[in-house]
Amino acid sequence: MKEIAEIINGTLHAGTPVEITEYSIDSRSVVDPAHTLFFALKGNNHNAHDYIHTLYADGVRAFVISEFRDSFRQLAEANFIIVPDVLAALQLLAAYHRQQVQAEVIGITGSNGKTVVKEWLYQLLANDYFVYRSPRSYNSQVGVPLSLLGIAPKADIAIIEAGISQRGEMQRLQQMIRPNMGIFTHLGDAHAENFSSQQEKLAEKALLFSSCKWIIGQDGEALDFIKTQVPPTTSFLTWGENHTANVQVKTLNVNSIHREVEVTYQYKTFVLEIPFADIASFENCMNAVCVLLLKQQEPSKITEKVARLSAIAMRLEIKEGINNCTLVNDYYNSDPSSFQLALNTLATQDASKERVVILSDFMDTGKEGSNLYPAIAEMLRQANISLFIGIGQHLSEHRHYFPNNSRFYEDTEQFLRQEERENFKEQVILIKGARVFQFEYIAGFLQKQSHGTILEVDLDAMVHNLNHFRSLTDAHIAVMVKAFSYGSGSREIASLLQYHRVDYLMVAFADEGIELRAAGITIPIAVMNPEREAFDNMIMFNLEPEIYALDILEDFNQALNKHGIKRFPVHVKLNTGMNRSGFDEQDIPRLLDFFRSERSVYIRSLFSHLAGSDESVHDEFTLGQIHLFERMTERIQARFDYKIWRHILNSAGIERFPQYHFDMVRLGIGLHGISAAHANLQPVSSFKTYISSIRDVPEGQSIGYGRRSYTTRPSRIAVIPVGYADGLNRHLSNRIGEVYVKDQRVPIIGNICMDTCMIDVTDTNATIGDEVEIFGKHIPVTELSDKLGTIPYEILTGISFRVKRIYYKE
Repeated sequence: MKEIAEIINGTLHAGTPVEITEYSIDSRSVVDPAHTLFFALKGNNHNAHDYIHTLYADGVRAFVISEFRDSFRQLAEANFIIVPDVLAALQLLAAYHRQQVQAEVIGITGSNGKTVVKEWLYQLLANDYFVYRSPRSYNSQVGVPLSLLGIAPKADIAIIEAGISQRGEMQRLQQMIRPNMGIFTHLGDAHAENFSSQQEKLAEKALLFSSCKWIIGQDGEALDFIKTQVPPTTSFLTWGENHTANVQVKTLNVNSIHREVEVTYQYKTFVLEIPFADIASFENCMNAVCVLLLKQQEPSKITEKVARLSAIAMRLEIKEGINNCTLVNDYYNSDPSSFQLALNTLATQDASKERVVILSDFMDTGKEGSNLYPAIAEMLRQANISLFIGIGQHLSEHRHYFPNNSRFYEDTEQFLRQEERENFKEQVILIKGARVFQFEYIAGFLQKQSHGTILEVDLDAMVHNLNHFRSLTDAHIAVMVKAFSYGSGSREIASLLQYHRVDYLMVAFADEGIELRAAGITIPIAVMNPEREAFDNMIMFNLEPEIYALDILEDFNQALNKHGIKRFPVHVKLNTGMNRSGFDEQDIPRLLDFFRSERSVYIRSLFSHLAGSDESVHDEFTLGQIHLFERMTERIQARFDYKIWRHILNSAGIERFPQYHFDMVRLGIGLHGISAAHANLQPVSSFKTYISSIRDVPEGQSIGYGRRSYTTRPSRIAVIPVGYADGLNRHLSNRIGEVYVKDQRVPIIGNICMDTCMIDVTDTNATIGDEVEIFGKHIPVTELSDKLGTIPYEILTGISFRVKRIYYKE
């Protein structure tokens, strides 16, 4: 700790001596507390100093902080390094570690393709070198230092991504990474709003390369400009079809599954069979191949390696498995840090189910098995894993570190040959493995086969949106998860929200709350529409009712008396102008009179609903509601000697009326990416399907039931397996609605059928099997609701239960 304090220019308050081998910024993912240094970062909506007492109780004894609180003096064994800026300290330590390692560092930047190039470089180099690469997309101001601190002393090559979103960021990344070799992938439009021009953005990215001996990229204007931004001693290896490129490339053949490319370099010509046809994969592959050329690998060897390149699963996916299992598929990469991330995701899943982990050998970690696998066994123990299945020679050799009920196989083929699908029931199963083990076959073995139309739910986008609203308020946050969490899936979303420590969940009916309790949700749940026949279950499962009338309050109090329960929280609804339900102002005397004698209920909160908070035309009415709410709640609070929370704002209200956040706010549609203030929220749900067939139709032919649409030219008409039974509204028929396929919009043609519909793909090169987006990142759900004259809620909640939900995170 003394050495680290000197490196990061901090002041050490020493406690019990501790040796540091691990670094953490997330209080929920500390694996080895006795040897972990925790960096207490502050953000717009969190302060990690708040979790230091919890971490201390869990065994952490080393912290980097920027504020020393009086309560920290109680932590006698803790070591604190006090710095002005914790993030800057983390970056200083990473820069120091980078200077100590002997590995050649390859830095990758660009708007797209960074992670794919990194992973393909790993596939191409790992057999010849000890290669380290940054976990996942750890390319930010926080991700890069964590990546660098993971470089093992024995590494030959370290591949580090660098991503920026605004000016001034790359300089800090460059000072840490200091790459020997740089790769520029692509210049796109991402984050363009933060730069005055594309050239300014390119100049910012070029800062990464100031220490490079070599820079690799596609021949063209971007590389020409980068040449003007780096020292004249820097060498370039460019590729492309122009005669100015160092590596001459010519596409010989392209079909639906691969691209054949002729490559000429230093008077040698050879042919690559790239196992992907698209342009992006071609560009990413050539950037990686140029690294091999610089390392003077033989063309025959390069050709052999490229032919074996495998697709990169860019995200962790959560899918429905066989026998009521849930699968967490994460066979993107395999190292201890990404394994811990996957275990964190596993922890957010249905707590009522047993946890199973299927794990392959770790590849090229730089750690001896006798040190690595005991740590992995401890991670499994802390994660409460019921069953462990290890696949690979090294895990089999170290089986004595794992529980006796663990099962081990030499390879994936042996697992598939010996395991039965009936062995897996009512479990959450993490499938995590190095790519060489081909765990996609295990995922296929365990995945429930169903309707090919899916609703993808982006958990990272949901967390982004949650954090946006958190940044707007200091109030408690209640999140609406009624109506199957707006179509996204109640259990999965509730588990995520509990993991991210929201204060309340709100459901429509008691049955929804009971289901969440059965799934292991322990945080408070309020029921917006309590029914008398559900009172007993609500009491049993600790579900707090909304009380909107005196007779409901009296009956619920009697139910509590029957169970002998005192001080049960309820939420009293006031009618301030919605005129749907709730106590009117003239009802307050009767409400207060009820509490003159001792009751089994107590008022947890007073709340009301706004009728038009999302539209400025209603602002006068909205403010009238709020002022009436203030008057009514002040009158009620005056009669009680305990604090009663108040809340009236929904998602739109949180954004538009910040002065009235009171004690709690209620987040609903905003969590799913809909903003009344046009904030930079992210779409969460993507409704997707695929092309099942294509036919050529002559001009003048009718399409579909009722003959409402006709072709106006020779056309290519595709069928997609989604219809009004899936939630695709029939009013989008006959060119009113559009879908997104092959990077462009195409119209729905003909009447939408129950299970299918037709789209006109004449102006695309679409083929059978291509993905089709109905709404999502390219077609906002608000566009559909506007066309249909409705609201996004109806679209989202209208997606049929037969549509499979797939949850993913980067």
